[in-house]
Amino acid sequence: MSTTMRADITSGIATMMTAYVAANPTLVLRHYPSMPEALDNIPCTYLQRQGEQVAFSNGVRVRTARVDIVLVSRLTVSGETTALHDQTVDSLLEWFTLYPHVGGSSTVWDEMTIADEPAGPDNQFFATRFGFTISDGAGRN
Repeated sequence: MSTTMRADITSGIATMMTAYVAANPTLVLRHYPSMPEALDNIPCTYLQRQGEQVAFSNGVRVRTARVDIVLVSRLTVSGETTALHDQTVDSLLEWFTLYPHVGGSSTVWDEMTIADEPAGPDNQFFATRFGFTISDGAGRN
């Protein structure tokens, strides 16, 4: 039987982020399913896959994926953007906590990292990367 974990994670994150954008239209303007060619509609988020690990023990296969949701804001001299960016990071963390099964009921994220980084040409954007470790909790025989 084939699995749909990757598709389920992508779909689940799109659903979660669409709901976030609708509930917080001044914090995030758009979510992209992958890194966009141009950073328009700022601030925005996008999904970036980092790969997965598969463990097989005692006849049970467990898949663990690493995916990132990246928040991007444009930097301004006044520092207003940084304060709003920090507010959005805190808001997203609370939102993500409401979605432990982001890839469907058989998956669960159990670990997250949050890291800031420059983004865009000439570092004109500021990004925060939310790194999720998502497992298909029950495994598969």
